[in-house]
Amino acid sequence: MELLGIGNNSKTIKSDKGGEYLTGILYLDPRNTKVCPYQDIARCKVACLNTSGRAGIIKKGEISNNILRARARKTDLFFEDQAEFMRLIVKDIHALIRKADRLSVKPCVRLNGTSDIQWEKIKIDNGNTIFEEFPEVQFYDYTKIPTRKVEHIKNYHLTWSYSEANEKYAEYWREALNRGMNAAIVFRKELPQSFKNVKVVNGDKDDLRFLDERGVIVGLIAKGKARHDDSGFVIDGENAIAIN
Repeated sequence: MELLGIGNNSKTIKSDKGGEYLTGILYLDPRNTKVCPYQDIARCKVACLNTSGRAGIIKKGEISNNILRARARKTDLFFEDQAEFMRLIVKDIHALIRKADRLSVKPCVRLNGTSDIQWEKIKIDNGNTIFEEFPEVQFYDYTKIPTRKVEHIKNYHLTWSYSEANEKYAEYWREALNRGMNAAIVFRKELPQSFKNVKVVNGDKDDLRFLDERGVIVGLIAKGKARHDDSGFVIDGENAIAIN
């Protein structure tokens, strides 16, 4: 079973085409709250990327498709045999590195494509974390877990995922900024130049969040079902001035 998707995401392809990076992404089934523990608090289910693109195309009379079933199988393996799951992740990252070397680009990995697992707490069979095992690989993710502290991990970059669905949760973003993290916000129609007096940059240009300048809001435009989300996860951005 291959766990990482390499160079097959439309957003990462934008980055990869720049000729500097090759991205591998792991997609799991986020419906399990152990996979995304803050999904109910942040109320991001409707806007979740799990059903975006081809993953959202389900034939009439069916409740799933091959993409979603594959993600469910990977998720089952993670919980049923974590040692084997991590062995396969290591194998896939080695394959990503070899391909990146052939292309003369840098490998990078996003382990939480549709999940929010604290990989810094998981060990592989030799006792290393995945980040310690591959110091030459740049890892990055979005997170909604306010207690995650990974500043000591040099090759792991986290971007805080903002939501106004819960008042207490919404306040975490200031703490995240104070800790040197950027915050990602999904806007409904267009990106403002700033949000709560913090500069907004266009996060739809590529997926390489570790290259963003520090202390900014990463603005993303709502797509698919997210355009109609009214939970507080998608922000309307009153008086927004579009930026490129």
